[in-house]
Formats: sequence, structure tokens, C-alpha cells
Amino acid sequence: MKVAVLSDIHSNHLALEACLQYIEKQGIKKLILLGDYVSDCPNPQTTLDLISEIRKTYEVWCIRGNREEYFIRHNEGYPDGWVYEANTGNLLYTYENLLSEDIHWFESLDNKGVVEIENTEPILIAHGSLTNSRELLYENAQNTKDVLEGISYKYMLCGHSHRQFSYEFKDKIIINPGSVGVPIGCKESAHMAVLEWVDDKWKFEFQTIPYDYQELVREFEESEMKEKANLWMRCILRSIEEGVNYAPICVKKAYDIASEEMEDVDWNQIPPRYWNEAAKQLGII
Repeated sequence: MKVAVLSDIHSNHLALEACLQYIEKQGIKKLILLGDYVSDCPNPQTTLDLISEIRKTYEVWCIRGNREEYFIRHNEGYPDGWVYEANTGNLLYTYENLLSEDIHWFESLDNKGVVEIENTEPILIAHGSLTNSRELLYENAQNTKDVLEGISYKYMLCGHSHRQFSYEFKDKIIINPGSVGVPIGCKESAHMAVLEWVDDKWKFEFQTIPYDYQELVREFEESEMKEKANLWMRCILRSIEEGVNYAPICVKKAYDIASEEMEDVDWNQIPPRYWNEAAKQLGII
């Protein structure tokens, strides 16, 4: 019995479709989705419609990620200062393309959970950590050790970092399937994982799934995102092309440039002129 694990789709429906084709060929009927379903890539509704179909076709466990939490807060009127042409432009673009039922679905999800399948060990799942969907867990990191030491489950899945890894500590193991939509460590492909219950234990394999990246580029170029969040779009495309997460690199550069001229710079509200300068210095535009 196999279970597919997918995380951090980030509106990349082409990558998701390629993963689903692999899943179908493998005869897998159970899926675990670890959040961050939309943002960063164009046409988020296409991805959400596909996820809706997945939930009808497969046995699925879903939790929300930090991006879903952003959209919930924005919908509630949280003063996040999202504007076009800055690092938050893609979030505003995505939010404008969501339906009220999408927000309601996000609200129905928890940011953690437990997958219980008959005659197998239960699996603890979270997007980031158990207490913070934005916390990054990496192999051999102290916070990862703390999380594993504090749980009673032998197996845990997480996402958020966009990096495939597994790490064992004190007879417990944490597995990150990587990102479907904007993975680190592969070029123009999607990352996912497959779990299989064998000999009374969960074994896993990481998968790298190619897809039509040029079609994704075309969708970017033809979408409103090109006009409303062009710099972020360039960061995401460069990230997918090279397997390097350029978005936070560019944000950090913009923050550093802004800090030379401003006091108390807000990471989430860096003026567009600094964002533009950072992108130029990094060769993104």
C-alpha cells in the first residue's frame, strides 16, 4: 500500500498534473497534501479546481500552509500592506483570483494533523512545525531535534522549506517531500515523495517529476501577474529554472538596501523601488 505526499504546489498546476500522472501510473489511491496550494504562479483557480477533483477521486488528507493563513487573514481585513510590484504583489494577485468558497475551505483546514490508516503506524503531519506553519525544519537542526523529541509519533511529515530531506533522531523520522511547484535542488521539475508500508514500517522514496516548463513560462507571460507582480514572477521563474530559491534572496537584498536609507523597515512592506534595485543587482531583471 502506497501513499503519495505532495507539498507547496504554489499554483503550479502543470507540475501538479505531472505528479498526478505519475501517481496514476503507480496505482496510488491515497494522497497527503501539506499546504501552500496557491500563490507564486499564475491562475491559482486552475490549481484549486484540480485539488477539488483530487479530493473526489482519491482518499486525501489536507492541511493548510502559511500561504492559506495569509489569505484567511487578508480576507478578515488584516492590515498586511499588500501592493503590486513589491514582494507582496503576487499575494494580492492570487487573492483577487480566489473565490469565497476557496477561503472557506482554507478556514476549514488545520495546520497539522494525523494520518491514520488501518494496520499501519500513524503519521503526524504539519506544514512547518507543529506550532508555527512558517517555522523551517531542516535535517540535523536543533529545532528539528526538539520537535522529534517532543512527539509521541515515530513518523512525521513536513513541508515549507521546499527541500527534500529525511532525518532520523531518537528512533523517530521526519520526511519533507520537497515542493511540487517551486522546488529547491532540481531544475524545471517537481518534487514529491511516496510512502509504502512494508514489513511493519513506512519506507519512502523521493521523486523528481519533469513537466512542460515552457508552458508554465507562457502562462506567466500571458497572465495579469506579469503586470501586477512582474519582479516576483521573474524570481519564481529563475528559481524553477535553477533550483535555487531566489525569492527570499531578493527580499533580503531589498531589505538590506532599504535599511541603508530607512529606519524600522518592515519585511512585508519594503517600498517597490528597493525591490527593483535588489532585482537588478541580482540580475533577475
